[in-house]
Amino acid sequence: MRYRESKAERERKIEQAKKLIAETPPEKNDVLAMIIAAFIVFLPVLIMVLAVFIIIIGIIFLW
Repeated sequence: MRYRESKAERERKIEQAKKLIAETPPEKNDVLAMIIAAFIVFLPVLIMVLAVFIIIIGIIFLW
């Protein structure tokens, strides 16, 4: 059975989230950390995709 929250619960969660964001706003000058995090997230996926392409090309043209 699927749980559906009421409108009052949803509004309470939104107000709580707004309050938390107001208390601790996100950093705006942390570009280097965001770039490093993007590399950590995307680089392994990019390596795997390139490895698959290289394997497919090797199978097609070298065997």
